[in-house]
Amino acid sequence: MLAITTVGLLLTHNNMQNDYLKLALDNLGKTFNAYNSGRFVAQQLMRAQVPLPEGSHWDASPAHLIKQMHHLLGVLQATPGDLLFWGTQNAPYEVGIYVGGNHFIAVNNGDHVAKIQTLSRNWYPCIAGSIF
Repeated sequence: MLAITTVGLLLTHNNMQNDYLKLALDNLGKTFNAYNSGRFVAQQLMRAQVPLPEGSHWDASPAHLIKQMHHLLGVLQATPGDLLFWGTQNAPYEVGIYVGGNHFIAVNNGDHVAKIQTLSRNWYPCIAGSIF
């Protein structure tokens, strides 16, 4: 019975992660006035109803989002739907949603448009976090 419950939980988490990633992808090209990437990420997590303990809510600050991760991992271990953080683990200043293939979704600070962007040497995150 435990194995069936564990499989059910994993399937539920995979479905939530896919729903959350799909919501973010559906927003590509849309303008989010007065939004930064942290607020965009938190909104996608809330809209997909990804749960947090004790009825708390997803925070828009990268410094708070990183503390809400289920676990942290190296950037090379990130899978689609994981969050990428720029800065340091103790003081991240930017966040994006990893989509795979060295690409992530974030709201551009200049035009406030949700875009798929490419990781590069000049713009590489310090750590990734899993929401599940």
